[in-house]
Amino acid sequence: MGEKVWSAMRTQAVWLLGTVIMALTLRAPAQVTVGDNISMNLNGQASFGYTADYGNSITSDHGLNLGGTADLAGSYYTPNFLNFNINPYYNQSRANSASQSISDSSGVNATVLLFSGSNFPGSVSYSKSYNSLGTFGVPGAVGFTTHGNSDGFNVGWGVNVPDYPSLSFNYAQGNSDYSIYGENAGGNTTFHNFNTHAIYRVAGFNLTGGYIRTQNHSEYPQLVTNEAQTSDNSGNSFSVGGNHDIGWHGTVSANFNHSNFSSDYMQSSYSGGVNTVNTNMTVHPKDDLTLATNLNYSDNLVGTLWENITTAGGLVRQPIPGQSSSSLDVSGLASYNVTQHIIASGTIERRQQSYFGKSYGSNGVTGTVSYWNHVLGGSLSSVAAVTYTTVDASGLSSIGLLSSLTYYRKLASWELSGSGNYYQNTQTLLVGYTTSGFGYNAAVGRKFGPLHWSASTGGSRSLLNTAAGYGTRTQNYTTSLTAKWFGISGSYAKSDGSALLGGTGPVPLPVQNPLPLPSDIIMYGGHSYGGGVGFNPLKRFTASASFSRAFSDTLNGTLGSHNNSESAVVRLQYQFRQMWFTAGYSKFVQGFSASSSAPADVNSYYFGVQRWFNFF
Repeated sequence: MGEKVWSAMRTQAVWLLGTVIMALTLRAPAQVTVGDNISMNLNGQASFGYTADYGNSITSDHGLNLGGTADLAGSYYTPNFLNFNINPYYNQSRANSASQSISDSSGVNATVLLFSGSNFPGSVSYSKSYNSLGTFGVPGAVGFTTHGNSDGFNVGWGVNVPDYPSLSFNYAQGNSDYSIYGENAGGNTTFHNFNTHAIYRVAGFNLTGGYIRTQNHSEYPQLVTNEAQTSDNSGNSFSVGGNHDIGWHGTVSANFNHSNFSSDYMQSSYSGGVNTVNTNMTVHPKDDLTLATNLNYSDNLVGTLWENITTAGGLVRQPIPGQSSSSLDVSGLASYNVTQHIIASGTIERRQQSYFGKSYGSNGVTGTVSYWNHVLGGSLSSVAAVTYTTVDASGLSSIGLLSSLTYYRKLASWELSGSGNYYQNTQTLLVGYTTSGFGYNAAVGRKFGPLHWSASTGGSRSLLNTAAGYGTRTQNYTTSLTAKWFGISGSYAKSDGSALLGGTGPVPLPVQNPLPLPSDIIMYGGHSYGGGVGFNPLKRFTASASFSRAFSDTLNGTLGSHNNSESAVVRLQYQFRQMWFTAGYSKFVQGFSASSSAPADVNSYYFGVQRWFNFF
């Protein structure tokens, strides 16, 4: 009996609170001043209604729901001295807000700007979210939907005193705990980053220097790998550089970078250091002529490749620990404007490398022609390049091709555009490895009286010629039809290839870095399709609906999984005075054959009212 009374009292209290909020019509000044120095603006939106949630992966419930958002902005003394902005939100879901969360999400975002009008500007920001959405992605396809909590903190400061070096400092940290709908296990990512940078101009030299510290820890769900994995990565990077103007309207520059790093992944540890030197000199003896020379050196080529992969978000074990490697690349370039629309250039290059216990060298010559002009009433630009390369040890030679073409034209009521690129036998970062591929995009649009129709398609393919298991392929198609009060759209996408495990899902293998072991590679493939429709038949009434479905397969070693997800959302909204009546329904399904859990099925609907407030 006591529980029933308490439930009734709680319901009445929520109703009363909702009524008070929706009935609030007091007008306030556009800005309020607290004391002599604090000025603030506060506005927001409150929602009140009835909601119900049900499914096999959530606790089914229904009842009255109160939520809202707020935006508090202000300053102390003057905006250039201290400026702040705070945005809390509570109980926001795709049914009653633009937050696009399947379940209710709450949190806050806050930023403070300090001394922005002085030589010592600073900023502090903080964010916290509960039960928010995320993505554990499959490259080129709709990713797996996650939900969880996250927070982040960032502080930055600058020192800009005239006639002294300009300095900047920044520190950031964050944490994210997530679970994948339809999978028992979850994941976690934590990071700490610090960087500082300096710029100074003296005696005609532009000098720069910097330091970067990164540290992160990740725990990955047992979904695309044979077992649950963790990784710990950290690194330090120091850099100095400078440039100076020289004769013939030229510039000479040099940069040095030292980085050290360590990684623990899949019971494998790798640590090392990389020193790189880059120099460049560019001159313009004539307005139409450019000459340049470049030198790049690395004392740890394998370490450089490792850093490139981890920077892209991938994880890989050290293939041959304990072996030294190096790289030296020297090149010269000449470029000449033949006409207003044609540029011809030539490059010669010498590369000397050692890696995997062997030494390699190559010589390359490249000729390139670039052309752009108005052609057939449209705009055309194109590039064509041919490279001839010889490898020292083997005596093998190859011809590499690179071309691209872009065209745009308006023809009566039509809008036409397209682009494409093709490359074959182009050198990777390692001598002896070449890559090939192509990409394309095309779009068409036309007006039919009050209607506008558009369609587009695109795709790409890349592969490493001398090693199996490296490559990606994507396709996508979209179309839409819009009018003043109506719109409809549809899309289809498909992808497959090879990837590495990353913090937010599989990461496509960089074909320029032929480094990982076969055991690190995740094979994937998938396709998705979806569509949406929206109506605005009355000035204050809108209705929209969308649907999407995705299928994908992942394979790593002996672990394979067939995955699917489905999402449907319907939303109605009608405005009257400063209030909106909102009704919505959402359905979400996601499952994995490699999981012992049943596919997640989450449904919710909502109807209620929202009101916008400008408090002061």
